[in-house]
Amino acid sequence: ERCERAVRDSLCADNCLAVLLQLKPCAAEVPELVEAAHAVVCKHVATVLKQPDWLEFAKQYTEAALGIMEDIALKQASVNAEQASVVAKQASRLAELAPGSDGSRKRPRAP
Repeated sequence: ERCERAVRDSLCADNCLAVLLQLKPCAAEVPELVEAAHAVVCKHVATVLKQPDWLEFAKQYTEAALGIMEDIALKQASVNAEQASVVAKQASRLAELAPGSDGSRKRPRAP
């Protein structure tokens, strides 16, 4: 347990794939550590996908690599939906502030 915590605490973009490659064969014995490494991969995807270990990981553990990519896509879709919601709310607020939107301020007519 101490060793697992030490490895988990040292996980970063530079070593998460190497850790996954070492742990996948015994993933059932250390599921929390595998999940932590998986989370680091997802968090640092732009960096991780450029690493030579990514290709090795994807070749050896195609299903896991696909799962990681799926998680990243779902997270991105969620972020995009959230951003779209924020933009829509801001647009609505701006529309309320626009001249003529509530009748109190009228837009000037074109000559």
